[in-house]
Amino acid sequence: MTSLVSESATTAASITEKVSLRFVQVQTHSRCNADCVFCPYVESWHADHPGKMPDWLWQKILEDLKPFHRGINRGKFLPYLMQEPLIDPSIFKKIRDVYAIFPKTRMEPSTNGMALTPKVIDQLIEIFGNPLNKHQLWVSHHGINAETFQHIMKIDYRKAHANLIRLLQASNGRLKIRIRGAGVSRDQKHCFFSHQQYHDYWKSNFEIHQINPQNITIDAFNFHDRAGTLYRTDRDSAKLNANQVRNIDRDHPFYCPRINLWIHILWDGRIRLCCMDYHGEVKLPSLQSMSLTEYFQSESFGNLYETITGTRHSSPNFICKRCSSPGG
Repeated sequence: MTSLVSESATTAASITEKVSLRFVQVQTHSRCNADCVFCPYVESWHADHPGKMPDWLWQKILEDLKPFHRGINRGKFLPYLMQEPLIDPSIFKKIRDVYAIFPKTRMEPSTNGMALTPKVIDQLIEIFGNPLNKHQLWVSHHGINAETFQHIMKIDYRKAHANLIRLLQASNGRLKIRIRGAGVSRDQKHCFFSHQQYHDYWKSNFEIHQINPQNITIDAFNFHDRAGTLYRTDRDSAKLNANQVRNIDRDHPFYCPRINLWIHILWDGRIRLCCMDYHGEVKLPSLQSMSLTEYFQSESFGNLYETITGTRHSSPNFICKRCSSPGG
């Protein structure tokens, strides 16, 4: 269990010692072309405030990350955060930028499949077909037929499915691809399809479309409520919320690797607590006004660390108390 001394004498140096940055998520733009029933995107701050990360800020962030290169080269870089990365026309340039600075990191884009056009597939194969470029492409495909898929994701099943099959055929085992389907809630109270049904669905797809299964992982997993941040009534989305799942205080210490192993950055440079905080409940500084090293040495980070680990008081509704999926 990681802990942090909460005395006022806590120094910037002692806080910095708690940081072992390995994982990076950057939102290069704010848009998503899906509306998943268990995702708060459509009601998020960044959906209401659309934008694209300016080139100068992207370059600044890469510079800010350089002091942490040892950890990042052992970890991974996710060129997205709570949105769809492949509809950013500059995404492949950005991926190459990352490899140029962190050549051993694992790139992990995640897509819902709607943007997997032939041109995009060619670029994915060009960049990730290089055996030196560690990667895993995640594809969210939440459904076992048109009815379940379109209910959960609100995108066109035929197009997304055809795009994904085209990718798998073109890859022919060259790309590492993780196909993810969430049909059952973590608390087991809601079920759109079972894990077994999902594996059977893809077994059938592989046979029908003669897919080479090499380097493909089928991941049937349970969805959660993004720390209770589902508010809308559409498709009974709000009914998926589990509400408070833990206490956090001195008697109930807590730790999550998202505190000090990860960094999450919005398109405008603001730091987000993690991929649960769609609504910006936790207010953190922007990298437009400070470096990443300065952030980890700041009072904001120190207070956040103490609050999350339980050495500082937090409100009864603090987001980490509602999170059923620590770590992501």
